[in-house]
Amino acid sequence: MTRWHVSNADILDAKADGLICSANPNLNLSGGVGGAFLLRYGTEMQDFLHSHLRSTGQRYIQPGNAVVAPPCGSTYKAIAHAVAIDAFYETNCDFIRSAYENAIRQLAAASCRTMSAACLACGYGRCSIANFIESIEPLLAKHYSNVDTITLVTTNTELAEAIAAIVGTPS
Repeated sequence: MTRWHVSNADILDAKADGLICSANPNLNLSGGVGGAFLLRYGTEMQDFLHSHLRSTGQRYIQPGNAVVAPPCGSTYKAIAHAVAIDAFYETNCDFIRSAYENAIRQLAAASCRTMSAACLACGYGRCSIANFIESIEPLLAKHYSNVDTITLVTTNTELAEAIAAIVGTPS
């Protein structure tokens, strides 16, 4: 069974095989986890993501989808850029669940047995804590093949406490 944890920390300091990074539909690393990644590791990831859009003929990624990228200087095996918002930063439970499902599946295919995951749509996205909890509860009961642990990581103490109430003690 896949085990879920929560950590109140900086996600880029979390140790895992794979990272689930929150992303906007244009895959611009303009803020949040993506912006922090850009500042820490440089423009290689941004270049990869824009190249991905060009090579697939897309102008944006539909909410609920994820794009897997190489580590681009980080310690991760792969990074899934999960889109859980629309162009207006609106979200819903289906966007969030689908984005996690796609990201987890793609990272598992990239041999990531442990994952650190941003709390999708909880930053610039307008997801309330209650709606985020509602979004992830069905995921917590699922077994993901070849995935041992998924740690939801946030710097929001109130959100971390709410997640801890349903997954157990923070890691």
